[in-house]
Amino acid sequence: MKLRNILLLSIWGTALLSACSSGSSSNNSVTPPSIQYSQMNYTGSLPTGGTTGLTGIRQVGTTSNVYITGSYVVNGLSNGTLYVGPVTGGGTYYTYNYPSSAGATTSGTNVYSADNGVNSNVLLTGTYTTAESGESHAFGFYYNGSVSSTQQANNWQTLIFPESQVPGNLPVGNTYPHSIMHGIIVGNYLSGTTAGNGFIYNIATNSYQSVQHPAARYTTIYGIWWNGGESYTIAGGYSATNESGLGVGFVADYNSTTKLLTNWTEYTHNNQPAAITHFEGITTDGAGGYNLAAGSEVAGVSYASFVHITRNSSGGFNTNATWTDAWYPNSSTTTADTVYQNYLYGVYMESGVSGLNGYAAAIPGGYPAN
Repeated sequence: MKLRNILLLSIWGTALLSACSSGSSSNNSVTPPSIQYSQMNYTGSLPTGGTTGLTGIRQVGTTSNVYITGSYVVNGLSNGTLYVGPVTGGGTYYTYNYPSSAGATTSGTNVYSADNGVNSNVLLTGTYTTAESGESHAFGFYYNGSVSSTQQANNWQTLIFPESQVPGNLPVGNTYPHSIMHGIIVGNYLSGTTAGNGFIYNIATNSYQSVQHPAARYTTIYGIWWNGGESYTIAGGYSATNESGLGVGFVADYNSTTKLLTNWTEYTHNNQPAAITHFEGITTDGAGGYNLAAGSEVAGVSYASFVHITRNSSGGFNTNATWTDAWYPNSSTTTADTVYQNYLYGVYMESGVSGLNGYAAAIPGGYPAN
């Protein structure tokens, strides 16, 4: 897969539908010294010298370990990866590449998100490309199987948003599943008649639902959190129909029975109206609110942020969010791609050095909420 499928900075445009692209300049400001950074690079069995991407995280059952999904690009091939272990490294990496079949030779895989399955299985979702269709055509996948260095072909399922649900029944060019939790997968799709829509996929019923923000031209969904019962909260971004290239991050509640989305609430970096903002991941704050990973651009400067939002007395979301900007020390590029408790994860690029490295940043006071 191309570099843009690993480097997840949130600069608005069509590239958001696959993964966000890097901005033209970086945030070189000094980050608070109280943020503790840990490098988290791939250490599995594949050859050394590649680049690491981190995309999603979930707690492993009730243990202190986590699943961290991503990719490792080496020798021109993007390999899907799953890390299992402590939150700041030292665990085990597994490779998950979508199996090739007759007429479909897998040319790259990126694992975007994980969840817990039954009988110690892991549930994964992400994208793959084939040599026959080219790197610009992304197929979605769902995996339900063991945590292992080898996987059975029947544990994998291709996900393609159905063209029967697209206006004009035109073919879907790309399907990007971004996050999975408690039987629901969220992501984006692109077709000839849509600038870019989000989707919600119910695993049990094998059914898709197209999602578009009421005022949006583009809508992307990158994160989902299960609140319990039928209640979920999703996060992503949208670009308004009357916009001039700007985008805002959003959160919304979703009911898996009624399939209704409510409490749409928009956010921009530090409440600046000129900011381009997108939410990359969402998790509980341990106290009824949420922590999110956000990528933003303000006046040509890129920001990676840990964001905290709370509920109001009506059950919706308070519009005043707390933003903590992170920047890996001495890096020219830093992204915020996923979040767990008070940990922000992403990739960074050292100044004057090519190649990406993964990182974890411990945000003081980020979990539980104060």
